[in-house]
Amino acid sequence: MAAIELRGLVRRHPGAEMPALDKLDLDVEDGEMLVLVGPSGCGKSTTLRLVSGLDAPDAGTIRIGDRDVTRVAPQDRDVAMVFQGYALYPHMKVREILAFPLKMRGVSRAEREKKVGEAAELLGLSKLLDRRPGELSGGERQRVAMGRAIVRSPRVFLFDEPLSNLDAALRAELRVELASLVRRLGVTSMYVTHDQVEAMTIGDRIAVMKGGILQQVGAPKAIYEAPANVFVASFLGSPAINRIEVEPRGDKLEAPGFSLAAPAGLDLPARVVVGVRPEHVRISREKPAPENLSFSAEVVHGEPLGAETYLYLDARGTRIAARLPGWGVFSPRDHVTCAVDVRHCLFFDAATGTRLVEARG
Repeated sequence: MAAIELRGLVRRHPGAEMPALDKLDLDVEDGEMLVLVGPSGCGKSTTLRLVSGLDAPDAGTIRIGDRDVTRVAPQDRDVAMVFQGYALYPHMKVREILAFPLKMRGVSRAEREKKVGEAAELLGLSKLLDRRPGELSGGERQRVAMGRAIVRSPRVFLFDEPLSNLDAALRAELRVELASLVRRLGVTSMYVTHDQVEAMTIGDRIAVMKGGILQQVGAPKAIYEAPANVFVASFLGSPAINRIEVEPRGDKLEAPGFSLAAPAGLDLPARVVVGVRPEHVRISREKPAPENLSFSAEVVHGEPLGAETYLYLDARGTRIAARLPGWGVFSPRDHVTCAVDVRHCLFFDAATGTRLVEARG
């Protein structure tokens, strides 16, 4: 195993106005699974290519363990990469595909067979060793691609959206298997995805990126509950966090149809965005007693999912999402009252997007 240390990484693509990666500082701890997450073009795959050696930075350094590998060839970095595409040789059988990286390194036949057998057993491929890729399902092909990386016993695993080609049900199944497998192996890993559900469920820590810039890194729970800015708050969570722009007026934060007691201890700018997670929006048919924030809304649409229901509401032109347990009892065009506890609200500077936090003495 080995820790990864990235310092000041910059990557500019010819003809692009902005760098694909801009002064990235990031550490991956020994044995940790770090997930890079963000929208397309945010720099997460570029980061992985730089760590693997498939691309070279314009500035900055990359260390794996105690080695500076910034200018080291990919084959000499002792990393294994699993791609979005399976990249399997169609004419080879599974056992040959798994053994190929070892054969290229001059490993003996006996040792190759041993490692292939161990990887196949670990991944549930033992009965498929004599099949070719065309005879495998998508999930089985991805397991083979993972096995090809595992047999090398690398110091670092790099995963570049390995599950994105699979259907939703299989993707959910394999992400559980993959996370369990990597933790059993204890290998330092970096995992790239645009799927926030994968990021939240797989990673020991997640690094949220936007426009080539690292926005925040931390444990999933910490980032979900204390996002650094509006972008991070909006990217993590389904449905997305509600954002209500208000103006401070005396001891209130107000917007058409909304009134919220101003939180104590915050230095509020001229315009504030109140962030409310859908699970913190309470719905009632009856008008509640005066609370921190209450407003009337009309149900626009409902998504019953069995264990929970998503409601999408219209509050005088402002769209609000709510997440309720169980099957929904509200229908489109129902008029409801919503209530929110200020303790569950997040506050952001509307001009900069930065989260406002209480000043510490």
